Amino acid sequence: MAADRSILETPAVKKLKTRLNALLDEYLLHDGWGHLEMDMRILARHQKEVVIRAGREYRFVVDFQNTPAASSAANISNVAP
Repeated sequence: MAADRSILETPAVKKLKTRLNALLDEYLLHDGWGHLEMDMRILARHQKEVVIRAGREYRFVVDFQNTPAASSAANISNVAP
């Protein structure tokens, strides 16, 4: 079963992608070097916090639904040989 990709079309995820794309464009056009870092952690209530560090910190909280297929694929110890 494929992961539910509908969360990629939510307004919060679109805002995150727009910011990340704008930062990448800025770095590509800059005549020096840059450092871009992204951390993601799972929060309660089916949410993820995404922090982008690029000179400043940009924080986003996006909703996600962890499907049983995705969680069993990620947990290899439960898979029979």
